[in-house]
Amino acid sequence: MTIALVSLAALAACAVQAESASTTASAAAEPLYVRHAMQAEVNPAIVGIWEVTNNVYTDAGEQDASLITDAQWASLAENAGTLASVGERMAAAPVIHAASAGNMATDEYEVAMADVQRFIDNDRQGFRDMSASFAVLARNLEAAAMAKDGDTALELVGQMDAECSACHAQFWYAEAQ
Repeated sequence: MTIALVSLAALAACAVQAESASTTASAAAEPLYVRHAMQAEVNPAIVGIWEVTNNVYTDAGEQDASLITDAQWASLAENAGTLASVGERMAAAPVIHAASAGNMATDEYEVAMADVQRFIDNDRQGFRDMSASFAVLARNLEAAAMAKDGDTALELVGQMDAECSACHAQFWYAEAQ
């Protein structure tokens, strides 16, 4: 009985230490800087996707996935994978900042990062949910590109564009609504 109580006490002490370490790790969690992620990862990846999908129009104005080359399919899959990873990080980020201290400056025509932070703070879970939805679309696009499924890939790019627009409207340009 004494051994069991000592073991139970030791187990409880370990649990308290583990919880304390988890709390410390969470408090020291590296923040996600949305503006940096957009500038460094999202924008180049989505432009890479558009370079493929915007160049498969026929003279009749219809998209024709049969015009996508093997190299373009590979690029589409790689860029979709990048977007999925960023979306997954945004959805799981314990700390979300609109921008780092060194990336707060905006031009007169741009939305102030303090405003973007306020929009995110007003609905952090909504931001995470939209990020998760975007990540799922991007993973599906990655799979469609790897399978060279043109109809699905082109449809998913349209859905991703709509998801981007909705997120930007709520969290970047909310006052314009």
